[in-house]
Amino acid sequence: MNPDCVRDVLLCVEHCGFGERMNLVKLQERLPDYTEEDLWYTCIKLEEGGYLDLMTAQYLRMPLPSIKQINDLTYSGHEFLNTIREQGTWDKVKGVAKKAGTFSLKTLGEIAQEISKAAVTSALQSLL
Repeated sequence: MNPDCVRDVLLCVEHCGFGERMNLVKLQERLPDYTEEDLWYTCIKLEEGGYLDLMTAQYLRMPLPSIKQINDLTYSGHEFLNTIREQGTWDKVKGVAKKAGTFSLKTLGEIAQEISKAAVTSALQSLL
């Protein structure tokens, strides 16, 4: 899974207007640097990880679900995005993940949490 695609999908879905729903066609129009397959796979994995709310459909003779609609970010999706929103933080997260040799959603989230905690600790220490 492409970690930049993960962040870009979350940012794109977040920027939808209230009540606006998106599908893969709209998502690909807004994120043309990624293939439809990359976006589909990323959305499915984000749903499995609890970060996106999707409406999917399973059709006969199709082994994988079709994405009918991207409804919104979940609470966990918002929380995760808030830890990776800033480009500098995201670059640090990817750097640690690269050194660790893993880019799973779980690992990216854990790294982002640790970087976030370190930033808060540093900010608090500077106030004392």
